[in-house]
Amino acid sequence: MKNKKSIYLIVAISIFVGAMHFVIGPNYTGIFNQFVSGYLMDILLLMNLYLLLQISLRKKISITKSRLAGAILTFLFGTTVEVLQLYDVKFLGSTYDPLDILMYGIGVLMGILIDLLLIDNFERSISEKA
Repeated sequence: MKNKKSIYLIVAISIFVGAMHFVIGPNYTGIFNQFVSGYLMDILLLMNLYLLLQISLRKKISITKSRLAGAILTFLFGTTVEVLQLYDVKFLGSTYDPLDILMYGIGVLMGILIDLLLIDNFERSISEKA
């Protein structure tokens, strides 16, 4: 990434997602309890993983390839975790839920949207100045 604003945005999102993870925790009892406890973190964590991968992948491969590789790797990681849970392997969770796989897809799509709508603008602004 050529524009530091892109990296700052991803770091800010990562801090927000980390804070949400600690605030929500396993004992969340607030509004939309079932969605927040069961699915929101699945979405946010995979979105964040996609964005973090973009920082490192773009140093080595083109933007298009990094987006594709990031989306595939992120979704495969989440799906692998869920399949392990199906077979009672406790890795980053313990309860299999097929809807989690859908949430992982939504998370990756949200990461791609942030990439296309925000990060692309930051990166384009740096290349226009050059």
